[in-house]
Amino acid sequence: MIKLVKKKLTNMFLPERNTVKPLKRSMSGYETEQFVLNSDGSLDHSDTLYKKAKNHVDVQTECAKSMIELSCFPAKRLRTTSQSMIDNHIKLQKIAEKNGKLLFPFGTYFGRNNPKFRNKLHYNMKKKILGKEKFKYTGYCCGCHQHYDLPKGIFDKKTKSIKDLKNSKINKTLIDSYNMITAADPVLTVLTQSSPYIDGKYFAKDSRIIVYRGGKYLGFPKGTYSTHRLFGALSQYKSTVKDLVSMQKRRCEKWKQLVKKHGYDAEKHIKTENMLAYNWSPVKINPHGTLEYRGYDMNFMSIIFAVSTLLKFVLRNIQQNFMMVVPLDIKANEAFKVENNMVFIPPFSVVASLQKKAAYEGLANDEVYIYVKNFYNFARKLTNKSYLPLLEPVKEMIETRKTQSDKIIAYFKRRGYKDNIPEKVAKEAAVKFANDFKKDLIEVKKKIERVIN
Repeated sequence: MIKLVKKKLTNMFLPERNTVKPLKRSMSGYETEQFVLNSDGSLDHSDTLYKKAKNHVDVQTECAKSMIELSCFPAKRLRTTSQSMIDNHIKLQKIAEKNGKLLFPFGTYFGRNNPKFRNKLHYNMKKKILGKEKFKYTGYCCGCHQHYDLPKGIFDKKTKSIKDLKNSKINKTLIDSYNMITAADPVLTVLTQSSPYIDGKYFAKDSRIIVYRGGKYLGFPKGTYSTHRLFGALSQYKSTVKDLVSMQKRRCEKWKQLVKKHGYDAEKHIKTENMLAYNWSPVKINPHGTLEYRGYDMNFMSIIFAVSTLLKFVLRNIQQNFMMVVPLDIKANEAFKVENNMVFIPPFSVVASLQKKAAYEGLANDEVYIYVKNFYNFARKLTNKSYLPLLEPVKEMIETRKTQSDKIIAYFKRRGYKDNIPEKVAKEAAVKFANDFKKDLIEVKKKIERVIN
């Protein structure tokens, strides 16, 4: 009897693949946010690019008029998704060029930024709830979001919510996927960091996540979500699907209370069936049925694809091969070690500490560097060989201990500037890197075509 109970508990909490047939491939996709510039490198608030591009490519408006969002159709194969994203960017780039505009590739603009926000109810509510001074940083930040399908059968398309299935294997793959992305957040943010300057002043190597997430963990109480961390901060690991569902309900109810408190009709504007929408944290269950990672700084697409490829194959292994993600009382240098079908991640307190070190110091911090290297070695082994050429930017960063933020800082130092950048110099640099972004798109397109062939 004891042996039987143990067997059942093992099947429930330590599931194994019991078939050689792989599970259905999950689809993945991207959203990118970018600043739009005039030809002189200044921010463009005219909406010209959006109006010219909306009938030709899948673009959407963002909170600030100087920003534009681009999406691609999700696909099962990463190379298909990547090629679609590159093709869309090239189309948008050509439309921008034709209309005297430029696409700025990084997480924050180098020079002065005075966002002009759209007069929409959604943004007006957030501004009132978060506070005008905190909300302004949403117009300072451009990121890239990566989507990965939730495990099959766990998302109810009618209610747009998560189902707590009796199939414990499927439940566990969701929790393991969620916890893995959470543990990897310091890695993913440091490898894509591109936002060292705000309003012409050096702030941190990843200024975007500091001013956006805010709070004591990141040493910035003026950040957008610093007083409402439930909606924008990195959340702790979850143990069960019930925990995840409970958090989603609590978040929705809290947002509803805040909306009502600030004078809006909560019953009219906040719908329980849309509860997954009221979440802007780095790891999110999306109303479209995806697990969404929102922590990347916007960057050159070669870097975005390199980092997202690592995450894609890690999540695929968790969901298709039931690799178990096990939080353990270990240090950062022991993270992402694999034994049998288990990969070990450190306590959330370690992740929170690394989050701040990654943002301020980047790969110069030894603890962050080892953590990143461990994840890279772990994820690279899970990546299909044909995709390895896409990982070259990450390999270079690890070998040199230099991220794109480090390269941006070095560029301004060569020009004689360290902490403060004159507006003229900021504009000139913005044009230079916008042109570099165009070149990067062409190079990445060729690389992806080689992967496909």
